[in-house]
Amino acid sequence: MGILRDFERRLEGAVEGFFARAFRSGLQPVELAKAVQRYASNYKQLGVDGLVAPNAYRIEIAPSDAERFQGYGEALRHELAGVVHRTARERGWKLAGPVRIETRVNDDLKVGTYEIRGKIETGPTPERQGPPASRPGAEATQVLDDEPSEVATVQVLTGTGPGHPVRLPDGGVFGRLPACEVTLDDPSVSRRHARLKRSPEGWVIEDLGSTNGVKVNGARVAERALDDGDELKLGSVTLAFQVERTP
Repeated sequence: MGILRDFERRLEGAVEGFFARAFRSGLQPVELAKAVQRYASNYKQLGVDGLVAPNAYRIEIAPSDAERFQGYGEALRHELAGVVHRTARERGWKLAGPVRIETRVNDDLKVGTYEIRGKIETGPTPERQGPPASRPGAEATQVLDDEPSEVATVQVLTGTGPGHPVRLPDGGVFGRLPACEVTLDDPSVSRRHARLKRSPEGWVIEDLGSTNGVKVNGARVAERALDDGDELKLGSVTLAFQVERTP
């Protein structure tokens, strides 16, 4: 699956109904994904260890587009940072530091238009800059480290599914659909059954309205924080959840 198609699928997975509710007109998220990908390609530089792509971006958008982005801005910035990271990895480019995406409102821009600037940024960067109170969600920064300190893994113990541990650095969706990060081809599993996601407290499993439910260590849950070694049950499929910690 291409990076841009994956971007849209991941964004839809992060915020249910994202495109249907917010993006029927005006600036489209995939336009911004193409923009950061194109900027990275056009402004990469030759470094000691190879080609280095910009890793810090500021995107300015029109006020009306910013209003439509409210409530979804953090997910959008996170996935845009992921586009830069995955594009660099796929094409063999280096990144000098964490990927940072900043969005700002520009009152001079018309709906559907944007301006983008980027640079190669080294050294420590703040984890997140809070947005000005006047425009919550419209102006903020998302930082995505190159390698997460914790990577979730799952392995099917009983039922139908991958026969090997699956690493999920950014979480993902479990279900029967081939587009899911973890495809479980079992009739007891819904098309989009559950989602594993990060939270400030750690990893969380969320039932996506499945028919046969989600259980953690035998207890049915709608949403629950997970611990290393927990047992998940989606329909009749049992999985082991583990956390790999990197130095």
